Amino acid sequence: MKYISTRGQTEPLDFTGALLTGLAPDGGLFVPDSLPSLPRGWHHWSYQQAMAGSLELFGAEDVVGLVNDAAARFHHPEIAPIIEVGDRFVLELFHGPTLSFKDHALQVVARLLDRELDHGTVLGATSGDTGSAAIEACRGSKHLDIVILFPEGKVSDFQRRQMTTVPDENVTAVAVRGTFDDCQALVKQAMVDKRGLLAINSINWARIASQIGYYVHAGARLSEPFDVVVPTGNFGNAYSCWLAKQMGVPIETITIANNANHALADLIGTGVMSESGVVGTTAPAMDIAVPSNLERLRGDPTAEFLADWSSDAEIRETILAVSRAHDYVLDPHTATAWRAGAETLGERPQLVVSTAHPAKFSDAVFGAIGRSPQIPSGFDQLLNLAERMVTIDPSTSDLDRLIR
Repeated sequence: MKYISTRGQTEPLDFTGALLTGLAPDGGLFVPDSLPSLPRGWHHWSYQQAMAGSLELFGAEDVVGLVNDAAARFHHPEIAPIIEVGDRFVLELFHGPTLSFKDHALQVVARLLDRELDHGTVLGATSGDTGSAAIEACRGSKHLDIVILFPEGKVSDFQRRQMTTVPDENVTAVAVRGTFDDCQALVKQAMVDKRGLLAINSINWARIASQIGYYVHAGARLSEPFDVVVPTGNFGNAYSCWLAKQMGVPIETITIANNANHALADLIGTGVMSESGVVGTTAPAMDIAVPSNLERLRGDPTAEFLADWSSDAEIRETILAVSRAHDYVLDPHTATAWRAGAETLGERPQLVVSTAHPAKFSDAVFGAIGRSPQIPSGFDQLLNLAERMVTIDPSTSDLDRLIR
């Protein structure tokens, strides 16, 4: 299997080449030249087999050990449990070391990078959860330095502290005076200007290939056609779901959920993408105006999605309603998916993708239900630790000084 750029001006690469290159030299994103199908027997795969199997289908080699090591970092025996909540199913993807769905892919991607390199610098942008998951996966590595950019004042205190309280010398957390889109633009420009930087955002195809794995495992457990509702900001998680469907997972409808930054929902609903600026919300990981992974999907006539979006008030109402009806606490991002799924709930099982533990957004949850979610064991001292970060303007010259 070869990987080609969405912009068509880069020589094809194999999986390892795409992993190490990240952003294509022409500014595009790598995609496989063909899409594999799931093999016979996939519906019997364990979580580890689904993750390794997905990566191997896309050309990765010798990944079983890496996947097993990554899975051992999770705090739940099922790793990605499916919980029945009322008349729906919730795929809990927040039992990893940073309580975010990003852990599933980044624990593997960091190990792949670490294995391939004597030394490299990982550069990434985050709207909240990618940064802490990437830092946790790379911290202490003898082969990788990591620099993560996040928008100053636009992530939750919990999310910020997960990045800024890590003492390892190979970690640099960078607050950018701007939006996530500013952070992402800086990263993309740096990768064009300074070849050799490593991508750990969903710019990197290995992230997408890994995320497909948990949809494969979900399909193996549900064992019948089902619908999926995915909260999304940068479109990587929803895109991974769509690929899993194309590969043979019996997913019927895919509904994407936005917050008040609903350009993607507008595009799906009307065919026109709105160009309004980013507004801050109670679901900050989705405060994104331009989803970069959309470039991987544009022009594909088979891509069909449903979409909806929620205001902050509707997010709070949803968290409260689910708490009262089911004694189950949603984080603000998952609340957008729960609300969007209400419009498409039918006879088929509906899988709501839960992307973060509610403790990461304690203020928002408290504002909805009047009590804070319980902080998982091991995270209760986070708010008392000393922080360490660099603050810059959204300029390439400021970033250049950090990655020179």
